[in-house]
Amino acid sequence: MKVIKRISSVIDLVNDWIGRISSFAVLVILAVIVIEVILRRLFHSPQIWTMDVICMTFGCYIIMVCAYGFQKKAFVAVDVLYARLKPLTQHILHLITYVIFMVPFVFVLVPESWGFFLRSFLSGERGYSVWAPPAWPVKLALFVGLTLLALQGISEMLKQVTGIAEALQTRSDAKKGGDAA
Repeated sequence: MKVIKRISSVIDLVNDWIGRISSFAVLVILAVIVIEVILRRLFHSPQIWTMDVICMTFGCYIIMVCAYGFQKKAFVAVDVLYARLKPLTQHILHLITYVIFMVPFVFVLVPESWGFFLRSFLSGERGYSVWAPPAWPVKLALFVGLTLLALQGISEMLKQVTGIAEALQTRSDAKKGGDAA
């Protein structure tokens, strides 16, 4: 059980740091927007590179912080029925949900995103604007972000397995305590 908890905590630590570091991409986006506004005022024309940088950075930011958001439970959840369930049932439901929805999602998208990156890199794919920046960095971020999301999914499933084991142990201890009385 200690090994499982250690693996989960290492994955959580990696995703926590990468999520925090990736969050600084918002500052890059903000800086580019400010530069665009200033240059537009000075030269009375938009710059060709700013929209590409903003879109590419925002795309990378979104995908790189997905695992961080998943780890921090930063998503909408409706707990009307779920909150009333016993901890063992909650852990089992979480595990079933991850296996049904997360595992197929990850098994399809992680290899596909690697293929997207590889084809883009090897072909020298460029953006569609006049500036034509390389497209592979965004596709690499997609692969890395989805891989981190997959790892966070593994961490969450491990947490549910340990939660189930602990709930069963607590139930077993309670029965033994009740039998002794």
